[in-house]
Amino acid sequence: MTEPSQQSTNQQSMGKFSQWQALSPWAMLSFSSGTAKAILSNGYAMIPIVFAGWKNGFDLSFAMIAALFLIISLTVFSFIQWKKYRFKLVDNQLNIKRGLLFTRKDEIPFNKIQNIRYEQPLYFKPLKLGTLIIETAGSKNDEAHLAAVDSNTAYKIKQQLLQITANSLEENGNSESLLDHDDASSENDVTNLATRTHAFDNKDPANNSSQSLPNIIIKRNLLQLIKFGFYQNNLIWLAVIAGPILGQIQWETLAEIPFFQQLWHSIITLSGDNITLQVSIILLLIALVYCLFALISIFSAVLKYFPFTLEKRQQTLQRSGGVISHQQDALAIKRIQLVQISQPVLARLFNVWTVYLKQVKGQEVEQKTEQHMLIPSVKTTELQSTLGKITGLAGGSCNVPRQYQSIAFAWFLRRGYLPFIPAAILSLFLGANLASLIICVSAVVVSGLIYLRYRQWGYVIDEEAVWQHSGLFSREWKRIPFTKVQHVTLTQTQGQKQKGYAYLTLGLASGEMTLPYISQNDAQYISEKAMMATKYDTTNWI
Repeated sequence: MTEPSQQSTNQQSMGKFSQWQALSPWAMLSFSSGTAKAILSNGYAMIPIVFAGWKNGFDLSFAMIAALFLIISLTVFSFIQWKKYRFKLVDNQLNIKRGLLFTRKDEIPFNKIQNIRYEQPLYFKPLKLGTLIIETAGSKNDEAHLAAVDSNTAYKIKQQLLQITANSLEENGNSESLLDHDDASSENDVTNLATRTHAFDNKDPANNSSQSLPNIIIKRNLLQLIKFGFYQNNLIWLAVIAGPILGQIQWETLAEIPFFQQLWHSIITLSGDNITLQVSIILLLIALVYCLFALISIFSAVLKYFPFTLEKRQQTLQRSGGVISHQQDALAIKRIQLVQISQPVLARLFNVWTVYLKQVKGQEVEQKTEQHMLIPSVKTTELQSTLGKITGLAGGSCNVPRQYQSIAFAWFLRRGYLPFIPAAILSLFLGANLASLIICVSAVVVSGLIYLRYRQWGYVIDEEAVWQHSGLFSREWKRIPFTKVQHVTLTQTQGQKQKGYAYLTLGLASGEMTLPYISQNDAQYISEKAMMATKYDTTNWI
């Protein structure tokens, strides 16, 4: 078939989608929600302001006027967005135009689309509508949101993308596919949108259907997600939220409140003159306050991930879950740049890890490209079996090392003495007193932390990948396949040359990883191995 006739066939198969299409008026709900979410995404930063306003007296009428103004503004803005949003499928690409004063037009070729997912937020569930999200590699934000789309329309758009991409890939002799094939007999088929896979066979539907049966890799129950919410990022929440609030509190006034006076009296009564017991009780109270802040993280984790299921369809991973807004995200296994296995401080109490499947930097599927697809609360005994089920990873099987080669002690020698320099200078000015003692002790503590950091630095060289181990009180493994390395930088100072050490930086599409003060021979071996792996095949990079 000639190229013009092929385009004519494609144009005819697209039907009404070949003309500019408007979204349903219900899309204004999505636009309003997206704008409100953007405003409130950093809502924790408003807590100190609200707290300060409450302390100085709130004007209820002013608050109501402000809320009414915000609602009207959101409504007008969402109406304009809906009115000016148009899309069509033509010439093997998705065209989108939007904007009031300045019209923006996006042209997205089908063969550049990396991820497609169908989300159904809470406000769309009663209407049986959802949002079709289309992503491309290397983009900072999602390329297209087709909001308020019913399941049948979403499925038809999916079919058009599949048809155009399949034809395009077959013409180019490419064995990849854009989407994972599922059974289209139910509404849930729309949520099974996937990304590129290694094997695409459009000629044998029966065979294709059998290959697309899901293979469940791991599930997480409510208790495991509560653990994940408890240990994940709570120190950040505590510092961001509690810090500004504590700065607003007038401690002298707080100490005069009868409740706190009675609380302190009870502590003194229970502990007597035992200072150790008093300190223990105070630390227990601090831990309780921390747990209160941790509830925010737990609540967020449960709402976003429960019930968590990760399954494999052909060469595509699909993560499903979400209480309020059910999501099914898809990730082609060949797009995984590196595997990161992290164990925060509190996670060590439960002996669990968080596994991150990192993709091309700037285009991830979690939280609008801000995070990577992850597997929460994976026990140490589950790591090997879980990663073993993700077949097709670059670099072969993931056997998590139990030991690692430490970096050179010279790394610590170059840094361990630095805290003592300002401490010595301040001590000369202050003289021999309590302040000088505190400064010196602080220098010892900082130097000790640097030493702990040094003890956690290490690496392991496998046949097809290199592992990096790092951390302080937490622990972290990163696995970098040689085939995913895009560039290598080997740096040496004059002193390092004499002692046979080097800094090695490995550049991937997901970012850079540095191995400091490793053996020069190991650095050259890793560099040569990575360059040879990609010398004749650069398609593995992305």
